[in-house]
Amino acid sequence: LQPYNNIESVPNETHGGIMNLTKAQQAVLNDCFLFQSLTEPERKSVFQTLDVQSFGRGESIYTQHEFRRSLGIILEGEAAVLKESNTLLNLLRPGSCFGAAALFAPTKEYVTNIVARKTTKAVFLSDEELTRLFRAYPDMALSYITFLSGRIQFLNRKIDSFTTNSAEDAVWRWLAAHGDAEGVVTVEGGLARLARELSIGRATLYRSLTQLEADGRIVKDGIRIMIQEDWRTL
Repeated sequence: LQPYNNIESVPNETHGGIMNLTKAQQAVLNDCFLFQSLTEPERKSVFQTLDVQSFGRGESIYTQHEFRRSLGIILEGEAAVLKESNTLLNLLRPGSCFGAAALFAPTKEYVTNIVARKTTKAVFLSDEELTRLFRAYPDMALSYITFLSGRIQFLNRKIDSFTTNSAEDAVWRWLAAHGDAEGVVTVEGGLARLARELSIGRATLYRSLTQLEADGRIVKDGIRIMIQEDWRTL
């Protein structure tokens, strides 16, 4: 992550203006996961209801206290996703979606600030509009659920990257505390129960055990784990 400080605020008279979708903008929406399950006539019907919003360079699209309960889709330009300290988290380009964190939840604050880096155009679908579309086109709802599942997997990988070392240490301390005189640890209830006890994911537990075995500290045998002799007093 890096600080992002070169955003200039430029007045934009077209902010909030409504304009028709261009062919290029329609092409961006056609490639968006949300609409890929729809037929061409269905897409045309949905696109006709969308209003394009324009934001000038440096203009806030979302702030932590001023945001829409809508899913936004970038059509043109580029926007920066920033934390309060102006740390750049991500860049949104045509086809990128944002705003899912504010949908279908009574939140009073958005998680980040989103600022246009250049003239940027986007469309917004409110939670009410999405609910109506999901009822009309169930496959569209499935596409959205698939999108959210992907975001959850991404965040889980991020969490794992932050906690891998501490998780490995926690697993090692637990094994060292539960080994008998011969260094044998029997995991009663299986590894799933151990993961719950340590408040880590099973995948993280398995990776930690694999790394401990690769380091020569343990040998796994089902629910029995042998702490290697050179490590039993450490």
